[in-house]
Amino acid sequence: MGGAVLYLVITEVLETALVGALGAARATDDASYYAIRNTPTILGAKVFYNSLSAIWAGYMAGRLATENELAYGKLAAGVLTAYLAWQLLFTAHATFTPLWMRAFVLLTTGPAMLVGAWIRAQAHAVEDPQPPPSQEPA
Repeated sequence: MGGAVLYLVITEVLETALVGALGAARATDDASYYAIRNTPTILGAKVFYNSLSAIWAGYMAGRLATENELAYGKLAAGVLTAYLAWQLLFTAHATFTPLWMRAFVLLTTGPAMLVGAWIRAQAHAVEDPQPPPSQEPA
């Protein structure tokens, strides 16, 4: 679950920082925050950093697992996708996010996390190669 938490922390911090830095005025309520957040510049950045954050989160989920990286990456990706589906489809703030962005996040976060977990599995195989099975004479 560490990978899922890492994804949420990174994306929320980056989004808040971008809204604060690029907004002409300080956001004082939800409507003004999302009005700034939904500008093309910030949504474009969100596409980029959500994807990279998901890959990194998948990598870290595999790193924390130490073995069976893909299995733990799948678990973290599934939990995070379920959480994001709830947040982006059923909460009061769901309609503040454009439909195309909600679809993008839901359809790409899980697979991107699996890519990260796969990268970690490949790195683990290089770092700690398994010795070939010993052949005992019959």
